Amino acid sequence: MTIKCSLGHENPDGSAYCDECGESLVGAASPATVSPEAPTVVAVPTAGTQQCPSCGAANPAGESFCSNCGQSLLGGASAPAAAAPVPAGSAATATQARLIVEADNQEFDISGKDNVTIGREDAMSNMYPDIDLTPHGGEEGGVSRMHARIFLENGQYMLEDENSTNRTFLNRQGLDPKKPILLHDNDEIRLGRVLLRFKTS
Repeated sequence: MTIKCSLGHENPDGSAYCDECGESLVGAASPATVSPEAPTVVAVPTAGTQQCPSCGAANPAGESFCSNCGQSLLGGASAPAAAAPVPAGSAATATQARLIVEADNQEFDISGKDNVTIGREDAMSNMYPDIDLTPHGGEEGGVSRMHARIFLENGQYMLEDENSTNRTFLNRQGLDPKKPILLHDNDEIRLGRVLLRFKTS
């Protein structure tokens, strides 16, 4: 006598799960034919059978699911190993890092960039910083042509003053030229008198 699952697969009488699709067969069989002790039975696999890694029951070779407990017989247990660990620093490079000018809320997206220069564009001096603060009060605010830079180091954003005339300040602390300092979300950066906000969220 056999039991059929809802998809029509035939299974031996007494099977708790379909050995083709893994569907529970408890409702398809009479209570008397399903033994509550079935999961504890460990069958010794013989030729043409495969042993369930979960309950140890023997199943015909080639079946996808254990007819006793419904466990996948396709080596699913090794699937989690396929998830590779995230390399250190990759999260920081993928972050939506940006600079916001406090005076007019102008945003500059710097995510994915390894090195960003900040200052004032000056064609005469052939100075073309990545972020030009001239339209945002840069000249009046004392921003140098090449004032500061933000760069990635070991997956973390760093701020460095580029020997500016009116200095670079991080959270109101003056920076020494060419001495990088670590940036954090919501840090306040002041170039001369121009205020910027560093955001990573």
